[in-house]
Amino acid sequence: MLTITANHGTRHSRRASFNPMVWVRRALAVREQRTRLDTLDDRLLRDIGIDRMIAKHEAERPFWDLPR
Repeated sequence: MLTITANHGTRHSRRASFNPMVWVRRALAVREQRTRLDTLDDRLLRDIGIDRMIAKHEAERPFWDLPR
């Protein structure tokens, strides 16, 4: 997230701070979700609207490849 602020007529940009612990918790949660997705049977995958190939592709993504 990019925030633009004005300070005495000068524009500054400030990025949202990065918290490594928040990132690690999120990466671990995503890894767990991807692992579970890979264990679902075809009937359950159809229920959520994806096929086996998409589930396999998603499960093989590295843990650091997080959705935005």
